[in-house]
Amino acid sequence: MYIQGSRLPTFAGAPPRMLLSSRFSRVLRASAALAVGVGLTTVQGSAFAQEPAADSSAEALKHAREQFGQALALQTAGDWAGALTLLKEVAAVKSTPQVRFNMALCEERLGKLVAALGDYELAAADARAEKADQVAEEVEGRLEALRQRIPKITVKRGSGADAASVALDGVSLGDQVVGTAMPTDPGPHTVEAKAPGMKPFRQAIRVAEQQSETVELVLEAEPAPPPVAGGPGGGVRDRGSKGARIAGFVIGGVGIASLGASGVFYGLRANKISHLDKLCPSRQCPSKDQQSDIDAGKLDTTIANVTLAVGIAAVAGGVVLVLTSGPPSEPSVALAPALGGAQLVGKF
Repeated sequence: MYIQGSRLPTFAGAPPRMLLSSRFSRVLRASAALAVGVGLTTVQGSAFAQEPAADSSAEALKHAREQFGQALALQTAGDWAGALTLLKEVAAVKSTPQVRFNMALCEERLGKLVAALGDYELAAADARAEKADQVAEEVEGRLEALRQRIPKITVKRGSGADAASVALDGVSLGDQVVGTAMPTDPGPHTVEAKAPGMKPFRQAIRVAEQQSETVELVLEAEPAPPPVAGGPGGGVRDRGSKGARIAGFVIGGVGIASLGASGVFYGLRANKISHLDKLCPSRQCPSKDQQSDIDAGKLDTTIANVTLAVGIAAVAGGVVLVLTSGPPSEPSVALAPALGGAQLVGKF
């Protein structure tokens, strides 16, 4: 590009005339001619004759000039990703319409159509502000075609999704976006939605260029938990009640066994007394031969009394545990043996 009374100098080390496909040769030639300064020259009247930013030192500007030349060479070679990386570094030093245009061109070739659209629009706005007419014409020529290529996704709220939080590819969507056609890049995408008490929604879709897709969010309620007997915590109480009933039967069984043993020892005691009554009608047994029978009878009496008391207590305790461990809605009563008689036990 020529500016009245002067010509823009080229970058040191910039590539010669680029060999490009017919589709991009005209664009890149215009871009290279307009971008060779990248705002780094000081020619009067140039679109890049602005004062550099405070943190843009001469060394940084020189390095950016070299990077821009390398980026153009990578574009010529078809390395759009490498060129884009360098152009972003150049833009961090000084952004111009030419730098933005080339960034958008790389993004378009990489399939990042939404980002490319944004950078083309920035390049057009900057070009108009700096009166870089050739850049503005090139950008305007590409913008409309690019807008037609960009696919769109519309996310609509359906049943159960009125209060759901929505995300597209992991990025949360605000209410002002939900229900509108959103520009997106071609390829796979994932729509997700969540709401309290509802099953999470997730749908994967794939869109091609110029395609529009609509995803309706339909959330189903979470299944209600199964009812637990006895209300909250009833299952725990039921397990505890079952254990108490088993313990009651075990203790009651021990008590019955103890009562049986008591009866046996009372029988042995009675036999000893009957035998001694025959030998000692007058209750006088001076003979030492009968002393062992007397001692054995006393031992039988003690054991019988002890097992009787243990048996009565165990049977009573077992009955209480069994009767009090059933469902609370079933009142029950029973008689249980006790010392000196019987006692009434149960629950109401």
